[in-house]
Amino acid sequence: MCLLKVYSNIDSFESFSKITNIPVFSYGNKGEQKINSNKILDDYRISFDVSGKEWDNFDVQINDAILFLEKYKEQIQYLIATHSITNAYLDFPLWSRLDGNIVNQNDHIPRELIKIAGELNIGIEIAIYAQDAFEDDKDS
Repeated sequence: MCLLKVYSNIDSFESFSKITNIPVFSYGNKGEQKINSNKILDDYRISFDVSGKEWDNFDVQINDAILFLEKYKEQIQYLIATHSITNAYLDFPLWSRLDGNIVNQNDHIPRELIKIAGELNIGIEIAIYAQDAFEDDKDS
């Protein structure tokens, strides 16, 4: 489930979220309470659905991201040109494959993705989660 996450300190994305045909995952305004948290947002943010593929399907998430950036390139350029962006990146969540037998995990980002993301001034983040990261605590 790859997302494109975009942040601004001064510009809300609420209006953009209503006019774009880029699939919006969520948006939030500075000063609002974070969903499922007591924390207050300290910036404006918007996230877009890039890939719905599972966390163990990195190669397809990558392909989906390339297609997404190609398809929505002009709208992303418009978003960046009309908002004061402080950060923008593709967020790729992955399950860790590390265990007693595997001690090193390598995940390749092809130059096609690096090129188009770089042209749009978008970073790339890979968030690696332990396989049991979201299991319920069995001791409680």
